Amino acid sequence: MKNKKAQELGIGIILLTFVAILVGVILFQAIAQQVGSSVTTGAFYNTTIGTLNAGDSYVFTDYKLLDGVTVTNSTDGVLVPATNYTITNNYISNGALSVLFTLNAGEFDGESFNVSATTAHPTGYISDSGGRALANLIPIMFALALAVVALVPTLRSKIIDALGK
Repeated sequence: MKNKKAQELGIGIILLTFVAILVGVILFQAIAQQVGSSVTTGAFYNTTIGTLNAGDSYVFTDYKLLDGVTVTNSTDGVLVPATNYTITNNYISNGALSVLFTLNAGEFDGESFNVSATTAHPTGYISDSGGRALANLIPIMFALALAVVALVPTLRSKIIDALGK
């Protein structure tokens, strides 16, 4: 009778460990994706913005900083000189950081534009290098915690010893 209780306890520990690992792996994937988007810069090409006149603005809500910006006329592909527009990084729009594109000169009134940037910081990007380094440690520590959750109950219940007999 005592052996049967030990077997039931062992099966319970295995099931509990399996469920904990399954939930942990699902959470790990979500955490790793969020950390990845918070520490990775990107680039974007030929984002079309609508028709603007001198003094009109367009807000890039998915980004907080753009660098290496190139603006072309979307109808004929003519490069728009940088003196004809202003890029305002870290612009606050509806309480969130964004990028403001303002058309300065009337030379391109009534035109639509394609905007490209070689470096773009997404809205959730961590600007501080120390913060990015710590954020990268989060998935590593979570993976170590999952390993402990998998190993400790198994080793304590002596299931491995019972399987060897």
